[in-house]
Amino acid sequence: MDRFWVTQTLIWLNLLAWVANVASGLSALAPSPIELLVWGGNHLPLTREQPWRLLTSAFLHGGIIHLAFNMWALSQVGRLAENFYGRVQFALIYLFSALFGAVSSLFFAAATGVSVGASGAVFGVAGAVLVAVSTKARHLNPFVAGSLRASLLAFVGYSLLMGFIAPMIDNAAHVGGLLAGSGLALIMAERFDVRQFRREGLRRAVTGVSVAMVALFVLWRLVPGTTA
Repeated sequence: MDRFWVTQTLIWLNLLAWVANVASGLSALAPSPIELLVWGGNHLPLTREQPWRLLTSAFLHGGIIHLAFNMWALSQVGRLAENFYGRVQFALIYLFSALFGAVSSLFFAAATGVSVGASGAVFGVAGAVLVAVSTKARHLNPFVAGSLRASLLAFVGYSLLMGFIAPMIDNAAHVGGLLAGSGLALIMAERFDVRQFRREGLRRAVTGVSVAMVALFVLWRLVPGTTA
């Protein structure tokens, strides 16, 4: 199997979720919010009582175009992040970025509507790669590091701009995921220096997960209605 098996597995999970949606009768192009809600979409009144929706919503998409764009982006940045941070750390970055994106959405889009999609996780992964090529560029070919940095900044900047322009885009999930992935990447060890990674990798991964869990708990308690 290809060494980027975590990236591949995540893509397949998203694809299988969409196939299951379509097989059950949902529209392949534009499923209704109510239908996505039944499958685990993120919506404040329900997610307050069913927090598992924070995760399930990240594997649902509002149609084949939404899915295709997110999976294309994940295939590009996922392989880089998996190579830079290793399989376990990459999986953790993806997971927490998805969760932070979904919680962030509860303050905005998901407060009144139904939010779905892997874009929060994808933005987190992109943020992690951007941190790596920005803070450890000396370990990479200067041209490659500069090209990656420019491409990622263009992708993030354009996507966030479109999110402010287009009301159907959940920009809160994008920002929440981006901050989570970037924050974890600043704590975790990259694999550029193998000896340092072996020496500090586990400790820094545990520290990153601990910080993320505390931050996620605090953010969750700030969600309207969860402290009642």
